[in-house]
This record gives sequence, structure tokens and C-alpha cells, in this order.
Amino acid sequence: MISLNRIADIVEGVVLGDGDYEIKFIHSLERATRDSISFFGDQKKKQQLEVTRAGAVLITQEHVDLYAGNKIIVADPYLAYARISKLFKQYPRHRQTGIDDTAIIAANVKLENSVCIGRYSTLEQGVKMGRRVVVGNGVNIGEQVEIGEHTVIEDQVVISHGCRIGKRCCISPGAVIGASGFGYAPNQGGWEKIEQLGSVLLGDDVDIGAHTTIDRGALQDTKIGNGVKIDNQVQIAHNVQVGDNTIMAGGVGIAGSAKIGQRCRLGARVSILGHLEIVDDVTVLSNSLVTNSIKTAGEYASMISVQPAKQWRKTAAIIRRLDKLVAETKKLGEKT
Repeated sequence: MISLNRIADIVEGVVLGDGDYEIKFIHSLERATRDSISFFGDQKKKQQLEVTRAGAVLITQEHVDLYAGNKIIVADPYLAYARISKLFKQYPRHRQTGIDDTAIIAANVKLENSVCIGRYSTLEQGVKMGRRVVVGNGVNIGEQVEIGEHTVIEDQVVISHGCRIGKRCCISPGAVIGASGFGYAPNQGGWEKIEQLGSVLLGDDVDIGAHTTIDRGALQDTKIGNGVKIDNQVQIAHNVQVGDNTIMAGGVGIAGSAKIGQRCRLGARVSILGHLEIVDDVTVLSNSLVTNSIKTAGEYASMISVQPAKQWRKTAAIIRRLDKLVAETKKLGEKT
């Protein structure tokens, strides 16, 4: 149970109502009960706010009169919700310290204080871990890997040899860091594999989603900057460079040697071709294909929104005739 006064301190807000009122859960407006706190920052949720059973609501000064119950006035309710969500996290329930008897740990591994290693996890030669690192069950950490303090590595993660993980990172189940990059040279109708000799460097405060793969570099390192947030099932190829505080949604694919700037936002299933460069502060909307470097900050898109199938067939027919239409228009221009 957490009092509204304590929550207000964390989110730098002001309580209107009973500051000693205790909260047990955080829920949406629709699901909230008397022992829940919720948040309101979207006018589309006004009707839900009017009927919510929440014990308290995070709300802005602008909307304070829309709710009569206990509330905490904050500048940004969604950001405040993000901050307090950590107070209510119940899973995964990692042990604070301790190494499970089934863990396999090489003789020269260096572990700082209060490290937790789960069942059947393997730490190879030369691994170094900072304070309060948590390693889940069935994790495989390769030779000479370095992991910064307070990082959490969840179940079934693989971190290959030589990778460096920063402080306060979170790597979700099934992620693979440092897989061999996809590199082959043509050889008489076949393919000769190119060994990937680089590594992967993760900055501080990086989150990696479930079953995401980050390939090691070929001749240089793949680098993920500080504060980067990567969703589930993302593919980042060899030598890619990602700038600080960039965020990418599920299904993003970035081909080899692409460079992504700082504070970029990549929507779900964005594809970026290799060796391209995207400057800082670029947003690419979902399903877009990036085939050229982006040299100016802003919002970009390349997809066609869903439409009735009958209309789409007409659109597709027009697209197929574009070359002919362009040629005919060019001829008309030449005649005039």
C-alpha cells in the first residue's frame, strides 16, 4: 500500500484530497477500483473519467475540475504514470541476491556484491558483473562479457563473447546480443561466410525487448547509445550505430552499417536499408521503408493506409499504370 502523499513526492505533484489515502494498484480508468490510482491526459477519455471508480487520479491543473475525487496535480499525467508504475511491479520477482546451485560459473568470473544468478545459467571465462546485476534462468553469457551495475538480464537471454552491457539496462527474455552478423561474399555461384570480428556495445539505461537480436559487428562494433529503448522482435544488423535516447517499436529491421541519430522514433515494422544515415530527431511512421538517407529532422512515412478492398484494387491498378501515365504526360509536354 502506498499513500497519495508518497506518490505525489515521487511525481513532483500536489495532492488535492486525502493525502493519507492508500493505493494498492495502478489501473486504467475503466478498470480502476477504490484501491487503484489512474491517470487522465487525453480528452478522448473524458467519459471514462466521469464514471471511473478510481481512488485517485493523476491529472493536470487544466483538467482538475473534471474529477471530484482524490487527485494529484501533475504537469504530465502519462509521465507520472510511467514513474510510479515501478512501485507496482510484481513480476518478474527476482531474488535480491544469491547464486543458484545449478548455475555454471567459470573460475575466473568476477562478480561484485549482491549479484543474483538464476537456475541453469552459464557464465563463461572472464565475465565481469557490477553490483546488483540480476541474471534470470537459463541465461548464457559468453567469454569476456562485461555487464554494468543494476542491469537485469531476464530468462533465456544469450549474450555472446566480448559484448559490453552498460549500467541499469534491462534485457527481456529470449533476446540475443552479439549474434553473428549476416555477411557472405559471392563465390562461384555460392557464398563464402565472412566472420564477424567486432562486438556489441550497449550504453547505460538501454532496454531490449523479448526475442530481439542485435548482431555483432564485422570489423567494427555494433553500438547502441545511452537510453535507447528497443521493443520486441527487432533485428539490428552488424555495424549499426544507434544514437542516444532513440526508441523503436516491434518488428523494426535495420540493415548493416546504418547510422541512426539521437532521439529518433521508429514505428512498428519500419525497415531501414544498409549504409544509410538518419540524422537526429527523425520520426518514421509504422510500415515505412527507408531507402535513402534522411538528412533533415522531421516526420517521415511511406505506407498507404488501409482502405476498402474494392478501393485498394483501383489504387493498385493506378499504381501499375503510373509509368505509362508519366510517359504519356512527358510526350504531351514535348508537343506543347
